[in-house]
Amino acid sequence: MISKVTIESVEKRGITELKSVFCSTPFKVVEVREDKKNPLLELMLMSSSPGVLDNDELSFDYLIAENCQVEMTTQSFQRLFTMENSAVQKTNVVVKENAFLSYLPQPTVPHKDSNFKSVNTICLEKNAAVIWGEIFTCGRKLKDEIFQFTQFQSLTKIFQEEKLVYFENLFLNPTKRNPLNIGQYEGFTHQLSLVYIDDACDVPVLKKQLDAFLEDKECTFGISETATNGLSIKILEFKAEKLLTLMKQLTQIIKNGRL
Repeated sequence: MISKVTIESVEKRGITELKSVFCSTPFKVVEVREDKKNPLLELMLMSSSPGVLDNDELSFDYLIAENCQVEMTTQSFQRLFTMENSAVQKTNVVVKENAFLSYLPQPTVPHKDSNFKSVNTICLEKNAAVIWGEIFTCGRKLKDEIFQFTQFQSLTKIFQEEKLVYFENLFLNPTKRNPLNIGQYEGFTHQLSLVYIDDACDVPVLKKQLDAFLEDKECTFGISETATNGLSIKILEFKAEKLLTLMKQLTQIIKNGRL
């Protein structure tokens, strides 16, 4: 199935609203903002499909207009079903001047023999900011499908004013290299990746706050400053729910610092 979602926002009197939305089967975008006076537009991507199937081609285009503030979430875990071939997902994001996007999807669960590639391209204009999250799991752990997928790849590229400032390539092929080995996940089965790029951010201060917060959470983590003004956070764990909670908590700390 070839599916496409296009979203464009607009700022009116200090409040972000949806300007236009296009969704093809099986997707739907709904506004979940309870307080309509809240400047932050909260959106949820919903799907009537149980997950990603063989030969699926998914395309997402998000345009965050000037001075807009948008937070995107997804409805449920993204399940990658058994495939004979492969599936691909492409996400293109443009965050205009003085705008902000927070993207916090539910975890990805690759089933046995799935083959999936995701490419995320994020373009930030002057004074734009982004929080981009991703939670990867080993598969259906309770069914003993631990790293039994064929291949998984997630490419994330972030540009600031047309200059590449962040590049991440998560590539796993368990048939050629066991992800549980030394130098790989070393026994861990779940990973959270969270990157925050913002020219207005006081990176040293924020890093200390996030370090102090995570040190009390009994998790294995690392926080690095990016080449530009931002932070890259990695956490290894054994449960998706814990990572999902941590991603939301970390995002709230970051957002509080932006107020």
